[in-house]
Amino acid sequence: MKKKLLSISGVLIILVIALFSVFAKQGGQQDVKHGFYTQNDDEIPEEYIEISNNCRYTGINLSDKKLLTIENLLPEGKMSLDKYDHRYFVLGYSNKHKQSGYCAWILTKYMVRNKNVKRENLFREDTSLKCCMSYNSDYNRSGYDRGHLCPSGDMTWDKNANRETFLLSNICPQHKKLNQGRWNDLEILSRAWAGKNDSLLIITGPVLEPNKGTIGKGKVTVPSAFYKILIDISSPKCKAIAFIMDNEPVKQRLFTYAVSIKEVERRTGLNFFPEYDKNSLIQSLERMCDTTDWK
Repeated sequence: MKKKLLSISGVLIILVIALFSVFAKQGGQQDVKHGFYTQNDDEIPEEYIEISNNCRYTGINLSDKKLLTIENLLPEGKMSLDKYDHRYFVLGYSNKHKQSGYCAWILTKYMVRNKNVKRENLFREDTSLKCCMSYNSDYNRSGYDRGHLCPSGDMTWDKNANRETFLLSNICPQHKKLNQGRWNDLEILSRAWAGKNDSLLIITGPVLEPNKGTIGKGKVTVPSAFYKILIDISSPKCKAIAFIMDNEPVKQRLFTYAVSIKEVERRTGLNFFPEYDKNSLIQSLERMCDTTDWK
Protein backbone atom coordinates (compact mmCIF):
# COMPACT_ATOMS: atom_id res chain seq x y z
CA MET A 1 0.00 0.00 0.00
CA LYS A 2 2.78 2.39 0.95
CA LYS A 3 4.60 1.59 -2.30
CA LYS A 4 1.45 2.41 -4.29
CA LEU A 5 1.03 5.72 -2.45
CA LEU A 6 4.67 6.60 -3.06
CA SER A 7 4.30 5.68 -6.71
CA ILE A 8 1.17 7.85 -7.08
CA SER A 9 2.87 10.72 -5.23
CA GLY A 10 5.85 10.50 -7.56
CA VAL A 11 3.64 10.68 -10.65
CA LEU A 12 1.77 13.68 -9.23
CA ILE A 13 5.01 15.50 -8.48
CA ILE A 14 6.25 14.91 -12.06
CA LEU A 15 2.93 16.19 -13.47
CA VAL A 16 3.06 19.33 -11.30
CA ILE A 17 6.65 20.03 -12.36
CA ALA A 18 5.71 19.55 -16.03
CA LEU A 19 2.73 21.90 -15.72
CA PHE A 20 4.85 24.59 -14.04
CA SER A 21 7.40 24.23 -16.81
CA VAL A 22 4.74 24.76 -19.50
CA PHE A 23 3.29 27.81 -17.72
CA ALA A 24 6.74 29.28 -17.21
CA LYS A 25 7.49 28.97 -20.91
CA GLN A 26 4.18 30.56 -21.84
CA GLY A 27 4.70 33.37 -19.36
CA GLY A 28 8.18 34.04 -20.72
CA GLN A 29 6.86 34.23 -24.26
CA GLN A 30 4.16 36.65 -23.22
CA ASP A 31 6.69 38.88 -21.48
CA VAL A 32 8.88 39.04 -24.57
CA LYS A 33 5.94 39.79 -26.85
CA HIS A 34 4.74 42.52 -24.53
CA GLY A 35 8.12 44.15 -24.10
CA PHE A 36 9.72 43.98 -27.53
CA TYR A 37 8.98 44.27 -31.22
CA THR A 38 8.91 40.61 -32.23
CA GLN A 39 8.65 40.55 -36.02
CA ASN A 40 11.68 39.31 -37.94
CA ASP A 41 13.52 42.39 -39.21
CA ASP A 42 14.03 40.92 -42.67
CA GLU A 43 10.50 39.55 -43.05
CA ILE A 44 7.93 41.84 -44.63
CA PRO A 45 4.37 40.59 -43.92
CA GLU A 46 2.79 39.14 -47.05
CA GLU A 47 -0.21 41.49 -46.84
CA TYR A 48 2.11 44.49 -47.27
CA ILE A 49 3.78 43.17 -50.43
CA GLU A 50 1.41 44.61 -52.98
CA ILE A 51 1.38 47.24 -55.68
CA SER A 52 -0.94 50.21 -55.27
CA ASN A 53 -2.85 51.17 -58.41
CA ASN A 54 -1.56 54.75 -58.30
CA CYS A 55 2.06 54.11 -57.26
CA ARG A 56 4.98 52.76 -59.28
CA TYR A 57 8.71 52.44 -58.59
CA THR A 58 10.72 55.21 -60.18
CA GLY A 59 13.97 55.09 -58.21
CA ILE A 60 16.60 57.70 -59.06
CA ASN A 61 20.38 57.68 -59.06
CA LEU A 62 21.50 60.37 -56.66
CA SER A 63 25.29 60.46 -56.75
CA ASP A 64 25.55 63.11 -54.03
CA LYS A 65 23.82 61.42 -51.12
CA LYS A 66 25.13 64.12 -48.81
CA LEU A 67 21.96 66.00 -49.77
CA LEU A 68 19.91 63.37 -47.94
CA THR A 69 20.34 64.51 -44.34
CA ILE A 70 17.92 65.34 -41.53
CA GLU A 71 19.02 68.98 -41.63
CA ASN A 72 18.24 69.30 -45.36
CA LEU A 73 14.93 67.45 -45.01
CA LEU A 74 13.50 69.64 -42.21
CA PRO A 75 10.59 71.64 -43.61
CA GLU A 76 9.65 75.29 -43.73
CA GLY A 77 6.15 76.69 -44.00
CA LYS A 78 3.61 79.24 -42.86
CA MET A 79 3.20 77.50 -39.50
CA SER A 80 5.61 78.76 -36.84
CA LEU A 81 7.67 75.80 -35.59
CA ASP A 82 10.52 75.97 -33.08
CA LYS A 83 13.29 73.45 -33.64
CA TYR A 84 14.35 71.26 -30.69
CA ASP A 85 17.17 68.75 -31.02
CA HIS A 86 16.58 65.84 -28.66
CA ARG A 87 19.76 64.05 -29.84
CA TYR A 88 17.89 60.95 -31.05
CA PHE A 89 15.30 62.92 -33.03
CA VAL A 90 14.55 66.52 -34.02
CA LEU A 91 11.21 68.21 -33.38
CA GLY A 92 9.52 71.26 -34.91
CA TYR A 93 7.24 72.38 -32.08
CA SER A 94 4.10 74.50 -32.49
CA ASN A 95 3.35 76.67 -29.45
CA LYS A 96 -0.09 77.38 -30.89
CA HIS A 97 -1.09 73.72 -31.21
CA LYS A 98 0.96 72.43 -28.22
CA GLN A 99 2.53 69.60 -30.19
CA SER A 100 5.16 69.12 -32.86
CA GLY A 101 4.43 69.75 -36.52
CA TYR A 102 7.20 67.32 -37.43
CA CYS A 103 9.61 64.83 -35.89
CA ALA A 104 12.64 63.58 -37.87
CA TRP A 105 15.15 60.82 -37.16
CA ILE A 106 17.36 58.21 -38.80
CA LEU A 107 16.39 54.55 -38.36
CA THR A 108 19.10 51.95 -39.00
CA LYS A 109 19.47 48.19 -39.10
CA TYR A 110 21.56 48.37 -35.91
CA MET A 111 18.78 50.21 -34.05
CA VAL A 112 16.01 47.74 -34.89
CA ARG A 113 18.15 44.65 -34.29
CA ASN A 114 19.48 45.69 -30.88
CA LYS A 115 16.43 45.46 -28.65
CA ASN A 116 17.87 46.21 -25.24
CA VAL A 117 15.06 48.17 -23.58
CA LYS A 118 11.51 47.50 -22.47
CA ARG A 119 8.84 50.17 -22.87
CA GLU A 120 8.34 52.07 -19.61
CA ASN A 121 5.43 54.41 -20.50
CA LEU A 122 7.02 57.37 -18.70
CA PHE A 123 4.93 60.06 -20.40
CA ARG A 124 6.07 63.45 -19.07
CA GLU A 125 6.23 67.15 -19.85
CA ASP A 126 9.08 68.48 -21.99
CA THR A 127 10.66 71.09 -19.73
CA SER A 128 13.05 72.18 -22.48
CA LEU A 129 10.19 73.93 -24.32
CA LYS A 130 10.20 77.72 -24.28
CA CYS A 131 6.48 77.78 -23.54
CA CYS A 132 3.13 76.22 -24.21
CA MET A 133 3.81 72.62 -23.19
CA SER A 134 1.08 70.00 -22.99
CA TYR A 135 0.39 67.91 -19.89
CA ASN A 136 -0.76 64.38 -19.20
CA SER A 137 -3.94 65.85 -17.70
CA ASP A 138 -4.83 67.23 -21.16
CA TYR A 139 -5.10 63.66 -22.43
CA ASN A 140 -6.92 62.16 -19.43
CA ARG A 141 -10.47 61.17 -20.40
CA SER A 142 -10.05 62.97 -23.70
CA GLY A 143 -11.02 59.98 -25.82
CA TYR A 144 -7.62 60.11 -27.58
CA ASP A 145 -4.43 58.10 -27.14
CA ARG A 146 -1.08 59.75 -26.54
CA GLY A 147 0.25 58.87 -29.98
CA HIS A 148 4.00 58.85 -30.57
CA LEU A 149 5.58 60.64 -33.51
CA CYS A 150 8.97 58.92 -33.10
CA PRO A 151 7.82 55.50 -31.84
CA SER A 152 9.13 53.91 -28.68
CA GLY A 153 9.62 50.77 -30.79
CA ASP A 154 12.21 52.54 -32.96
CA MET A 155 14.33 53.33 -29.90
CA THR A 156 14.57 50.03 -28.03
CA TRP A 157 18.34 50.00 -28.64
CA ASP A 158 19.08 52.59 -25.94
CA LYS A 159 17.42 53.38 -22.60
CA ASN A 160 17.85 57.16 -22.84
CA ALA A 161 16.64 57.21 -26.45
CA ASN A 162 13.54 55.23 -25.52
CA ARG A 163 12.74 57.52 -22.60
CA GLU A 164 13.02 60.60 -24.82
CA THR A 165 10.20 59.28 -27.00
CA PHE A 166 7.81 59.68 -24.04
CA LEU A 167 8.27 63.44 -23.85
CA LEU A 168 4.87 64.99 -24.55
CA SER A 169 6.45 67.17 -27.25
CA ASN A 170 6.77 63.90 -29.20
CA ILE A 171 3.10 63.06 -28.60
CA CYS A 172 -0.13 64.00 -30.42
CA PRO A 173 -3.80 63.21 -29.73
CA GLN A 174 -4.44 60.15 -31.88
CA HIS A 175 -7.55 58.04 -32.26
CA LYS A 176 -7.11 54.80 -30.33
CA LYS A 177 -8.04 52.57 -33.27
CA LEU A 178 -5.58 54.38 -35.54
CA ASN A 179 -2.79 54.40 -32.96
CA GLN A 180 -3.19 50.69 -32.28
CA GLY A 181 -4.23 49.76 -35.81
CA ARG A 182 -2.94 50.81 -39.23
CA TRP A 183 -0.56 53.46 -37.85
CA ASN A 184 1.06 50.80 -35.67
CA ASP A 185 1.27 48.54 -38.73
CA LEU A 186 3.15 51.30 -40.55
CA GLU A 187 5.60 51.69 -37.65
CA ILE A 188 6.23 47.93 -37.64
CA LEU A 189 6.75 47.90 -41.40
CA SER A 190 9.15 50.87 -41.14
CA ARG A 191 11.33 48.86 -38.77
CA ALA A 192 11.21 45.89 -41.11
CA TRP A 193 12.33 48.14 -43.97
CA ALA A 194 15.18 49.55 -41.87
CA GLY A 195 16.29 46.01 -41.04
CA LYS A 196 16.31 45.13 -44.72
CA ASN A 197 17.52 48.38 -46.34
CA ASP A 198 19.97 49.47 -43.60
CA SER A 199 19.25 53.20 -43.17
CA LEU A 200 16.10 55.31 -43.49
CA LEU A 201 15.41 59.01 -43.08
CA ILE A 202 12.00 59.33 -41.44
CA ILE A 203 9.91 62.41 -40.77
CA THR A 204 6.38 62.29 -39.42
CA GLY A 205 3.81 64.64 -37.98
CA PRO A 206 0.18 65.72 -37.69
CA VAL A 207 -2.04 67.57 -40.15
CA LEU A 208 -3.13 70.49 -37.96
CA GLU A 209 -5.07 72.61 -40.45
CA PRO A 210 -7.88 71.70 -40.61
CA ASN A 211 -8.21 70.01 -37.22
CA LYS A 212 -10.76 68.35 -34.95
CA GLY A 213 -10.86 70.91 -32.16
CA THR A 214 -8.91 70.66 -28.90
CA ILE A 215 -8.64 68.55 -25.75
CA GLY A 216 -7.89 69.38 -22.12
CA LYS A 217 -7.58 72.63 -20.22
CA GLY A 218 -4.45 73.37 -22.25
CA LYS A 219 -6.47 73.18 -25.48
CA VAL A 220 -4.17 70.76 -27.30
CA THR A 221 -5.16 70.61 -30.97
CA VAL A 222 -6.55 67.33 -32.26
CA PRO A 223 -5.04 66.66 -35.73
CA SER A 224 -7.28 65.78 -38.66
CA ALA A 225 -4.68 63.34 -40.03
CA PHE A 226 -1.06 62.15 -39.75
CA TYR A 227 1.72 61.84 -42.32
CA LYS A 228 4.90 59.79 -42.46
CA ILE A 229 7.74 60.11 -45.00
CA LEU A 230 10.42 57.44 -45.45
CA ILE A 231 13.53 57.86 -47.61
CA ASP A 232 15.94 54.99 -48.19
CA ILE A 233 19.45 56.47 -48.08
CA SER A 234 21.38 53.21 -48.41
CA SER A 235 20.28 51.60 -51.69
CA PRO A 236 22.10 52.08 -55.01
CA LYS A 237 18.95 53.88 -56.13
CA CYS A 238 17.34 56.30 -53.70
CA LYS A 239 13.67 55.76 -53.12
CA ALA A 240 10.94 57.43 -51.11
CA ILE A 241 7.43 56.71 -49.95
CA ALA A 242 4.95 58.67 -47.85
CA PHE A 243 1.65 57.94 -46.15
CA ILE A 244 -1.28 60.03 -44.94
CA MET A 245 -3.97 58.57 -42.66
CA ASP A 246 -7.01 60.37 -41.27
CA ASN A 247 -7.18 60.58 -37.47
CA GLU A 248 -9.90 57.97 -37.20
CA PRO A 249 -10.20 54.20 -37.56
CA VAL A 250 -8.85 53.31 -41.02
CA LYS A 251 -9.34 49.82 -42.35
CA GLN A 252 -8.04 49.75 -45.92
CA ARG A 253 -4.81 47.97 -46.82
CA LEU A 254 -1.73 49.89 -45.82
CA PHE A 255 -0.59 50.95 -49.30
CA THR A 256 -4.01 52.47 -49.94
CA TYR A 257 -2.66 55.42 -47.93
CA ALA A 258 0.60 55.75 -49.88
CA VAL A 259 1.23 59.19 -51.40
CA SER A 260 4.16 61.30 -52.62
CA ILE A 261 6.08 63.84 -50.53
CA LYS A 262 4.53 66.49 -52.76
CA GLU A 263 1.08 65.41 -51.59
CA VAL A 264 2.19 65.67 -47.94
CA GLU A 265 3.40 69.20 -48.71
CA ARG A 266 0.02 70.04 -50.23
CA ARG A 267 -1.91 68.71 -47.23
CA THR A 268 0.31 70.24 -44.53
CA GLY A 269 1.58 73.47 -46.07
CA LEU A 270 5.14 72.37 -45.26
CA ASN A 271 8.01 72.43 -47.75
CA PHE A 272 10.49 69.59 -47.29
CA PHE A 273 14.06 70.01 -48.55
CA PRO A 274 13.35 73.78 -48.75
CA GLU A 275 16.84 74.68 -50.01
CA TYR A 276 16.52 72.32 -52.99
CA ASP A 277 13.35 73.50 -54.71
CA LYS A 278 15.34 73.83 -57.95
CA ASN A 279 17.26 70.57 -57.63
CA SER A 280 15.76 68.22 -60.23
CA LEU A 281 16.82 65.02 -58.44
CA ILE A 282 15.36 66.09 -55.07
CA GLN A 283 12.19 67.16 -56.86
CA SER A 284 12.01 63.74 -58.52
CA LEU A 285 12.36 62.14 -55.09
CA GLU A 286 9.51 64.30 -53.78
CA ARG A 287 7.24 63.28 -56.66
CA MET A 288 7.97 59.59 -56.12
CA CYS A 289 5.18 57.33 -54.85
CA ASP A 290 6.94 54.01 -54.51
CA THR A 291 5.48 50.69 -53.40
CA THR A 292 7.09 48.07 -55.61
CA ASP A 293 10.70 48.27 -54.46
CA TRP A 294 10.09 48.41 -50.71
CA LYS A 295 10.43 44.66 -50.30
